[in-house]
Amino acid sequence: MSRTILAIDDELHMLRLLEQLIDKRTPHRITTTHNALEVPGLLEKQEFDVIITDLRMPGLSGMDILRLVHEKRRVEEVIMITAFGTLESATEAMSLGVFDYITKPFKKEQLLDAIEGAMEWRDLCCNAAGFIDLLQMKPYAEAEQEFRQAYVSRLSAGLSGDGRLVAEQSGIPQKEIEIILHNEEN
Repeated sequence: MSRTILAIDDELHMLRLLEQLIDKRTPHRITTTHNALEVPGLLEKQEFDVIITDLRMPGLSGMDILRLVHEKRRVEEVIMITAFGTLESATEAMSLGVFDYITKPFKKEQLLDAIEGAMEWRDLCCNAAGFIDLLQMKPYAEAEQEFRQAYVSRLSAGLSGDGRLVAEQSGIPQKEIEIILHNEEN
């Protein structure tokens, strides 16, 4: 599944390296900028899954970007990379919710693992938030209906849309499965 990554670094060769690595080794799409001052505007226009940012840059630092994501309660996970890592900056980044703090030079696999971990963590957080929303729905009948639809949809996606298998594994009658999936399409 293709996801979106925003990479920010004032060193153009690092942005090219990130772009090549992500293009060749992942299904994800990447947007890059060497001007950290463009980041607030980019975040207003689009939601990303992961942000990869350098720590030290002119205009806005990686810590400023992390603060912006944290204060605005945005959904992006942030991976910070730096050649100037210190215990103080790592501690500050952790307190602001950075997903990973990677020092340069780094191995490509280390960054790829951090990206995939951040994607998985973001998915878990979004799923948990959706479940919490369901728990707060009233009346119960509406919440039950929404949960049943979400459950059938996810189970169906995992079983390549085979209604018979969904009915078999869920215990929900196949006719009801077909109605739920049909309503979802419309």
